[in-house]
Amino acid sequence: MTVFRLRPHHGLCLLHFVGKGYSRPFSANMLQIAACLQKEPNTSIELCAGADCLCAYCPHRKGHICESEKPERYDHAVLQCSGLQIHRKLVWKDFRERMAALSRRNLRTICGDCEWYLLCAAIEIN
Repeated sequence: MTVFRLRPHHGLCLLHFVGKGYSRPFSANMLQIAACLQKEPNTSIELCAGADCLCAYCPHRKGHICESEKPERYDHAVLQCSGLQIHRKLVWKDFRERMAALSRRNLRTICGDCEWYLLCAAIEIN
């Protein structure tokens, strides 16, 4: 059984992903993971700190850490607003539902200074 390790804020990123990213390999990886989760909504995920499966082609990744301070801040905000914790395991459809509610209420507060914010804010989440 596959378990995807995800940074908490990546739940928001996956929710709003429209095929744009840092590079073609980054976007292809994100698209592949998003498609897998959409096809199998009962896929297990584990919330993690540091680099995860979506970070594979990120230019800010250095080993298992991110050299940018923003993702850690976004993760912290998601955890604060959602009541979730690092190492929490749940299925994608439940995490997605929580992230959809969080996005409708707190997207600007959590990640308003992200370079992708305006793209994400333009997408209506059901």
